[in-house]
Amino acid sequence: MLIGELSRQTGLSKDTIRFYEKNGLIQSSERKAGSRIYREYSDSVIERLGMIRQGKALGFTLSEIRELTEAWEDGTLSRSKQVEVIRDKLAEIQQKMSNLQEMEDDLSIKLDKLTQTL
Repeated sequence: MLIGELSRQTGLSKDTIRFYEKNGLIQSSERKAGSRIYREYSDSVIERLGMIRQGKALGFTLSEIRELTEAWEDGTLSRSKQVEVIRDKLAEIQQKMSNLQEMEDDLSIKLDKLTQTL
């Protein structure tokens, strides 16, 4: 399928799809039509883009997603490595949540001080 159809099926912009391809997250093949060369994407790219979207939603970087999807597809991602990756990401998320809680507490204190003087 061509990029326009892939964009329609995934809801991603053509620029996003091109960006992912440029960064090695997805692949396409070339198809020549007259003097033009088109990028053609297999149906499996739809699944890969879904994995990328899910990974981003879980807080993984594109670099982490590329590494994990490649290892997943070639069968080199052991169960212990999967556990390690998930534990590391959970620890990272918990740290971010703690930081956000501190920010919320600080803002609440400031808001209370400001509203007391009104």
